[in-house]
Amino acid sequence: MNAGIVRLVLDLSKQNNRLNEIIKLRQGEGQSTMLQAEILDHTQDFDLSGCNAELHLQKPNTEVVVQQANIGDGKVSCLITGEVTSLAGDAKAYFEIFNKDKSRINTTNTFYLKILPSLIPVKKKNPNEPQPIDLQVLK
Repeated sequence: MNAGIVRLVLDLSKQNNRLNEIIKLRQGEGQSTMLQAEILDHTQDFDLSGCNAELHLQKPNTEVVVQQANIGDGKVSCLITGEVTSLAGDAKAYFEIFNKDKSRINTTNTFYLKILPSLIPVKKKNPNEPQPIDLQVLK
């Protein structure tokens, strides 16, 4: 399955916080969206050579998910997992950048995700009965 790519511009200085639109995903979508971030430092390209990165994301229920990100072609990329989209609501995230020795260099400015609720089929008594659909949010 090919993932859709969402391009971001993120600054280690936390400037230009409004460069990125809110990312919209559907609850339960996993492995379908690739975040690809250009990393700046005070609006200048940041050299990611020899660096590692992680995505830190706070889900709508305030639980924090940390996910390994990849660095290539001067960008940080991370495939969104089903864990990230398990709950509907507003989430916020940032990338943390590390040196080879795992010492933290810095974090990017925050970006936001809106996880839209899924339509979950209602359980029916008779399996031959047409399936009604009800909008529910998993808890």
